[in-house]
Amino acid sequence: MGRKIAFIGPLPPPVGGVALANLRVQRVLTTIRPHDTIINYNTSKGQANADLYKRKSIAEFFHLLRNIGGVLRFVARHRIEVSNVFVVPNISFVREAIFIIILKLTTRKLVIHLHAKTEGDYFLEGWKLKVFTKIIALGDVVFVLSEKFHRKFYAKYINERKLVVLENFIEDKEFDNPIDEKQNDCLYVGRLSEKKGFFTLVEAVSKIHTQFPHLKIHVLGEFENADFEQKVTTLLAQEDISAFHFYGAVMGEEKAQFFKENKIFLFPSYFENSPIVLKEAVAAKMAILASDIKENKNILDPIGNTEYFRRKDSDDLADKLSGLLLDQSRVRQMMHASENAELFNYSSAREVINIHI
Repeated sequence: MGRKIAFIGPLPPPVGGVALANLRVQRVLTTIRPHDTIINYNTSKGQANADLYKRKSIAEFFHLLRNIGGVLRFVARHRIEVSNVFVVPNISFVREAIFIIILKLTTRKLVIHLHAKTEGDYFLEGWKLKVFTKIIALGDVVFVLSEKFHRKFYAKYINERKLVVLENFIEDKEFDNPIDEKQNDCLYVGRLSEKKGFFTLVEAVSKIHTQFPHLKIHVLGEFENADFEQKVTTLLAQEDISAFHFYGAVMGEEKAQFFKENKIFLFPSYFENSPIVLKEAVAAKMAILASDIKENKNILDPIGNTEYFRRKDSDDLADKLSGLLLDQSRVRQMMHASENAELFNYSSAREVINIHI
C-alpha cells in the first residue's frame, strides 16, 4: 500500500516559478511512486496575476489566517506520511513558518523546498536570517537550488546532511526543435512587472524600433497590476511601438511551442532566485539576452549562449539587442551553445526525488 504525500504550496494560477516547481515535483513523483497518493493544499489566491511587492493589506492578513486554518483542517483530515512545503524568504515566510511547525508535529517526514537566493530578501540578513534558518532546519530534508551557491551558503546555518540539491528542472525533450526552422523573433516569458525588467525592455525597444520595423517580441505572462499595465501601454502608444505581441499566461505544450519557434530569449529581470525559464530557453536552443545579475550568471556562464546587459540600463539593453538583430551568425553561435549544454532534467531530478521523498 502506498503512502499519502502532501504538498503545501502555490499552484497555478498565477503562473509563477514556485507554483511550476511544485507541479514538476509532483509530476516526477507520480512516475516513480504510482502507488502513493498525492494530495495538495494550495496556498495561491487563484488570481490570474499577482502583485508580489505591493504593501500588504488587511486582505492579505485574512488570507494568511485562512491558509493557517486550512492547513490545520487539512492535516486533521488526512493521515500524512510525507509533507512537502515550499518556502521563500520574503514576508510570506511568516505563514510558512507556521506551516512548518504544524507539519513537523503532525507528519512523519517533513521535506522543505527552499526557493531562495542568498541575499536580497526580507529574511536573508541579520537576526531574521538566524530565525529563518532555525525554522528551516526543522525539515528532515531541505532541498536547495544549487550546489555551488545555495548549498554552500545554507550549510553555514543548517546541518549539511539535511541539505540536498534539487535544481529547478525541466523535461528537455519537450523543448527539442531544429534550429534551422526557428523564426527570427524574440520571446519574453514571465510576470510583467517592474522588478522583472519589463519596462526596461519596453524602453529599450522604444530606442530601436524604427531601425527594426519588423521586430516581433512574443510576450507570455500577465501584468502584475493595472497601474503597471497602464504605464506600459501608455509608452507603447506614445512611441507607436508595434513590436510586442501579448498572449497572457500560457502553459504546457502551447508555451513550449513559443520557445521552439523563436531564436532570441529576452530576460531583463532585476531580481531572481534560480529562474527556470532560462533552462527552458537553453533546452529550446535559444540565444539569450539577459540582465547581468548573478542569479542569471550562475546558470548561464558555463554555457556560453548569452549576451548580458547592465541591470536596469535600457540603453545597454537596446545596444545589445540591436547588435544581435544585426549579427545572425552570432545568434546562431549562441543557439548552438545552448544545443550542446547539459541541463538538470527530469532524469536527474527523478533520482534525487526517489531517494529523498
